[in-house]
Amino acid sequence: MDNIMAQRNKLEDGSYNLSLEVADSAYFNIYDNADKKSGEELLRNYLKDNSDDGRYENVKVNHNKNRHLVNITAKLNYDSNLHTEYENRATIMYKK
Repeated sequence: MDNIMAQRNKLEDGSYNLSLEVADSAYFNIYDNADKKSGEELLRNYLKDNSDDGRYENVKVNHNKNRHLVNITAKLNYDSNLHTEYENRATIMYKK
């Protein structure tokens, strides 16, 4: 998915808070619901597309109907910058 606004904030423990914002019209062209499952799928795809090997946790999804945005937040960990192979993660499913 194109047109994702990303913002990262580094935390004292070396992990990052990540926030992704996407227009709800683009989001709902691909996903049926603004729920944790679809938010995790978008996050996995975003990380893979950007060759980012961060491991995510605490994924939250919020649909702001007034601003027409879907916001996905998560905490990213890099485990001493060890590379994480995507083949070892859950299958990434792309909807067409």
